[in-house]
Amino acid sequence: MKKALLICFATFLGLFTYYNVNGQSKKINWEKFLSQSDLVFDTLTTQWGGGAFIGNGLLGSMIYTKSANEIRFDIGRTDVYDHRENMSPLFGKCRLPIGYFILTTKGKIQKNTARLHLWNAMATGSITTDKGTISWTAFAHAQNNIVLVSTTSTGDEKEFAWKFVPERSMSSRANFSYVKQPENYEPNPQPAWRNKNSVQYVFQPLSAGGSYTTAWMELTNKDKRDIFISVGYSRYNDSSEMEAVNAIQQSSVISLKKMIKTHTDWWHNYYPQSYVSIPDKQMQKFYWIQQYKLASATRPGKPAIDLMGPWFYNTPWPAYWFNLNMQLTYSPLYTANRLGIAHTLVEMIDANKSNLALNVPLPYRYNSLAVGRAAGPDMLLPVLTTPQSSPGDDGASLETANLMWLLFYYWKQYRYSMDEEILKNLFPLLKGSVNYYIHLIKKESDGKWHLPYTYSPEYPGGITRDCNYDLAVLRWGCETLLKADAILRLNDGLKSKWQDILTNLTDYPTDSNGLRIGRDVPFNVSHRHFSHLLMIYPLYLMNWDMTEYRSLIERSLQHWIGFKGALQGYSYTGAASMYAMMGKGNEAYGYLAQFLKKYLKPNTMYMESGPVIETPLAAAQSIHELLLQSYDDKIKVFPAVPDDWKDAEFQNLRTEGGFLISAVRKDGVTKWVSIKSTAGGKCSILVNADGVIKSKSKVIIKDADGYCSFEIPKGQEVNLHIE
Repeated sequence: MKKALLICFATFLGLFTYYNVNGQSKKINWEKFLSQSDLVFDTLTTQWGGGAFIGNGLLGSMIYTKSANEIRFDIGRTDVYDHRENMSPLFGKCRLPIGYFILTTKGKIQKNTARLHLWNAMATGSITTDKGTISWTAFAHAQNNIVLVSTTSTGDEKEFAWKFVPERSMSSRANFSYVKQPENYEPNPQPAWRNKNSVQYVFQPLSAGGSYTTAWMELTNKDKRDIFISVGYSRYNDSSEMEAVNAIQQSSVISLKKMIKTHTDWWHNYYPQSYVSIPDKQMQKFYWIQQYKLASATRPGKPAIDLMGPWFYNTPWPAYWFNLNMQLTYSPLYTANRLGIAHTLVEMIDANKSNLALNVPLPYRYNSLAVGRAAGPDMLLPVLTTPQSSPGDDGASLETANLMWLLFYYWKQYRYSMDEEILKNLFPLLKGSVNYYIHLIKKESDGKWHLPYTYSPEYPGGITRDCNYDLAVLRWGCETLLKADAILRLNDGLKSKWQDILTNLTDYPTDSNGLRIGRDVPFNVSHRHFSHLLMIYPLYLMNWDMTEYRSLIERSLQHWIGFKGALQGYSYTGAASMYAMMGKGNEAYGYLAQFLKKYLKPNTMYMESGPVIETPLAAAQSIHELLLQSYDDKIKVFPAVPDDWKDAEFQNLRTEGGFLISAVRKDGVTKWVSIKSTAGGKCSILVNADGVIKSKSKVIIKDADGYCSFEIPKGQEVNLHIE
């Protein structure tokens, strides 16, 4: 295969229609546009957070330097989890490390550059040593269970070496001295090195049964060397060996040209689902890397994203976290019009409904559902809240609201697609989650429904009655059940109960500083979570359009973000989103800029002791909210654009109701807006512009709040021009 195929990839130009200020279509050269956002490394460092990363929704690799003459290619597979019983899931059902490949040069590395090409989803690099050169290309094939690294070398570097280093099969949480291990916790058995038909592999048995296997084969042709890598996994038997070996054998006989084409075709269809261009080019670069990261981390039919995606690294968090992390991880996918990827969260919840029932105390399992703080992919982790819960209980076991917050994004999957099949599947899950609260709440002497002691995630001393985290999701859950019941025409027997809860649920506990943690606990220490503010964001139960709440919203936000000691990256993205909801674009942009400067790794990853993928992805959603917002059946175009952003444009961003919105802002003025209906229905849209709004030369009349409303049939489009 010619060298040009390795470094030039496909010649497909990726032309895609978008619209200028006059609503006239023109073409985007996607390859050229995305090249502005490529990660370029003048030298690869020894840091995981400074590496080039590739992934196909299951397999992935982080590429960085190991030593003076070694390049490290970490190998991860998202679903390689242990499944031992009767111990903490962070040990018994943890994500497991696989290992890494080492490319060892013959000479000492003098120059070591790399580039992550977003458009083709490939990483390339050039290594110069005192004994020759190595050029490499790596990609995780979009459709095959393969990571391929192809090299061309000169001089003595034609003799460089590949080596696989398996990591010990155990919870990486055990590597942190402050963590208490379960008694008698032992690693999984030692792996076995094997060879079959020129395929080398390391077979790793699991103590609880099942296995995973890392396989590889190298093909050499003069100065060219291609190494094919795969990982197989089986929870129940030894079939991982066959899976990995077969993947190698099947892929190695396909021409490299065809491998590249099928790989790049997938990505070239992925990116143009939506388009965003903003004047801050560093922030725009960050945004598009997150779109790449999301599709590298999961795909339709692949596992949901945990805290690392396919890029394993030593961490105390080798699991799924359900009290904020998964929610933020999936938050940007709906507006970005990437519902296929977002559906992996729906699939995970659907697959584990029986375990969600096992997570509640025995007396309530017949009709209730919940999930605890952190668990394996089976979502099996009990919540122990009862009407008798007390301040002396373990806080983590009282995080009762986690499932309901997850289901908020299941609801978004429906609202942004308007697919009633999704709503039908959501309804019993949401009903079960609310049912758990119905068992817990009690009417007190004030005639209001009150909650027993629950826990606001990770707040010091955060066990409290009438916890705002729980009150917010309970209110949202009852409102949403009533909406869903009406849409599906179910006339459920609990309708009156849900309405009674909404009418008589106790008010959110507040004080002079704003919203409290709960009835018994003020917010008075620095805290990274905004769980006590969920009714403001992202639930929008209390929002800036409700003028009676503006003072409370502002006080609560300023009081929370004003405590600097314990804030982390997602504190800043949360603040950015709340200020965007308030229409304060300069403040929102400021918090985003602080996050990018203070917390982001050079490759846009994020770490708190170990990788936690959610925060940069949440920042992508905050960027969306500067440009487009959608809640309460209303759409806002350019609602919080900072003053410096005179020009901005986007295409096919998605909103509630299944509308695809495109808009152009030029010289500080909104010029044109397009609304496409994918489902049919009424659209109420606020165009942030002072001029006359016209559609087909007809002047559009705004209502008292400035909204334009249209009934748009499915598949039809309305174009608005501002004069």
